[in-house]
Amino acid sequence: MNTKNTKDEIYFNFSYYALRLLGKGLYSNAWTAIAELVANGFDANAKNVKIYINAMNKEKSVIEIFDDGYGMGYEDLVSKYTLIGRDKRDDDTIDEKTKKQLMGRKGIGKLAALYLSKKYYLISKTKKECSAWCLNSINVKDSDLPRLDRLDEKKIKIESASFWEKNKTGTMVKLTDVDLRNFGVQSLKGLKARLADFFQVDVLDGKMEVAFLTHHDEKIMFEKVEKETAFKNMYALFNNTSRDIECELQKSLKFKSSVEQVFDKERPTVFFDKKKFPNTSGEQCFLLSDGRKTKRGIPYKLEGWIGIHSSIDKEFASRNDSRYLRNKVYQPNKLRLYVRKKLAVENFLEYLHNTQAFSNYIEGEISFDILDDDRLPDIATTNRQGFDEDSDRIKLLVEILKPIVGALIRQRVNIGEKIKEEEDSFWKEQERIANEKAEEERQKAEQSERDRKKAERDRDKAYEDKKKQEARADAAEADLHSERKRSSFLMENISAEQLDFAKRLHQVGINLNTINSNIETITLKKKKNTLNFDDLWEGIKDISYCVKRMEVLFSYVLQAQFNTENEMIKADIFCFISDYCSTILKKGYPRLTFKVQNEKALVFTRFFSPQNIGVVLDNVASNSKKAHAKNIYVNISENSKYFILDFTDDGVGLDLSKITDVDSLFEFGKGYTENGSGVGLYHVKEIVERELEGFVQIDAKYNKGFKLIIGIGK
Repeated sequence: MNTKNTKDEIYFNFSYYALRLLGKGLYSNAWTAIAELVANGFDANAKNVKIYINAMNKEKSVIEIFDDGYGMGYEDLVSKYTLIGRDKRDDDTIDEKTKKQLMGRKGIGKLAALYLSKKYYLISKTKKECSAWCLNSINVKDSDLPRLDRLDEKKIKIESASFWEKNKTGTMVKLTDVDLRNFGVQSLKGLKARLADFFQVDVLDGKMEVAFLTHHDEKIMFEKVEKETAFKNMYALFNNTSRDIECELQKSLKFKSSVEQVFDKERPTVFFDKKKFPNTSGEQCFLLSDGRKTKRGIPYKLEGWIGIHSSIDKEFASRNDSRYLRNKVYQPNKLRLYVRKKLAVENFLEYLHNTQAFSNYIEGEISFDILDDDRLPDIATTNRQGFDEDSDRIKLLVEILKPIVGALIRQRVNIGEKIKEEEDSFWKEQERIANEKAEEERQKAEQSERDRKKAERDRDKAYEDKKKQEARADAAEADLHSERKRSSFLMENISAEQLDFAKRLHQVGINLNTINSNIETITLKKKKNTLNFDDLWEGIKDISYCVKRMEVLFSYVLQAQFNTENEMIKADIFCFISDYCSTILKKGYPRLTFKVQNEKALVFTRFFSPQNIGVVLDNVASNSKKAHAKNIYVNISENSKYFILDFTDDGVGLDLSKITDVDSLFEFGKGYTENGSGVGLYHVKEIVERELEGFVQIDAKYNKGFKLIIGIGK
């Protein structure tokens, strides 16, 4: 106890310098600091903890956190609050049952207030007394000892006073000038979701409420903080808690698919039998601080639920469950680890080091209290927001979780593969039907040709029989022959199939008109002796571009789900690229494997020309084929200005000994393969810069094959 203490001043046992060093190491953001102050309330046996945040001026926000716990008198402040490093669980005045429920351990949670604000107020009420204090660290020296200065409570402007006054006992911490510019939350809904993650609110002995003000005309309204988990979007679930979560899931789900029949199919949700994972509890000897193991086994138990979402696309997932909240600030797909009902690790999946594609579909909440057992050494990291991965208890938890998480991911992979098989089967059937129809049309055309030739032979015979007739009769017969010949070629009525085919070839006509226009221009200039090399070169560029577009059009026109009569469509360009790679390019380049990765499920809906995107993708595939590549990887990501498409292959790559400037490969007529014309990359650059408002570049440092980077302007 500090000898400088008086009835109006209480000193801490650490200097400001030491407290600031501790605070910076303990808290990485305002969220964890606020959660620590809330935990202090629950440790004080509070049944209600309220958080009031006035963020009208985010740079100078006001936060008031108060509870109805047993409060602190003068002696408590002297012997407990200002004593940094006091282990609450060693307090002889607390019974064993209460000790087991305490979230805090090291006596450093109060530093959260100093992390958030340089000046804060502490008001506490017990059954015997009420006192108000202030800690002001503005304009202090590092060597100074922090102290609490007694104040008259009436001089403290408490914004949530009408709610605080209802508590007969408890503690309030009022924080001033809190900088919440990086807080991220814009709504009460987002704030509640974020706070709910820090505690197992479903099993807390008390409740937590929050009020969030961002405008001057708002009234103070406290709302209960509850979990808003989107269980109806989950496809498979493991649960070994007493809570009946299975009833919150849908009995069956629809999965995203471009094929309507596949999308409409309901897939039954899967519930894992917890008996299949018996290792979630048991006894084990654990390491002590001196390296020895405990003489007797200590019981441990993993308790909680882990599920895997059917989709992480926000729009699609929200159809399944409107509670699905996902944005830049809040990401629900995490495996949250709790110890003593408080968040210990925000996403324990990182400890599993699982790199499978569907690992980011996992969400869960688990508790493993053996990680903070009073009988064992403290294995928390310095910032109290993680654990030592080399700890035997962490290794045990990883060993328990891997089979469960692996089984969930396999379940999602299996249904994904089944959906892919159904889609492939559908497209094969469509191709079969199209081939049958084409064969039928071919046979009809052959029969029509045979009938035409027979009619010609009949007419020729009739003509020969009548050629001796009078000249007028001969002329009339010739006219009749011409009329009959015209009628056998031209029909008055056009079938629906022929009309649909004509619409699909509308873009071919446009390209042919462009080619014909270029040829006429070149021909006229040649006649007038005004044709020069540049005119001819530009004409060849346009003709090359149109021919490439027609090649692409013929490759996808029969499989297109959109109206090919139009040049432009409005759709998700990444979805189109993925479909084009998995259907058109897969058929056109059977020896190449195309792998499209869109880990963040990025979506970019805009107007674009399918022909031009096809020209870009086909040229990339063609160059990779010439380079003897077996695989093409397409990775979709983003930065602040562009969506980035990385095209990489495992071919022979560039011969940099022959190429001094890789940018020259985008010039018309330049190529980097022996049999390449150098036309493809020119068209790629033209399309990307002109239509997609982006950029294209070759990564000359990539030595595992060839890498082309395309940026699409946002």
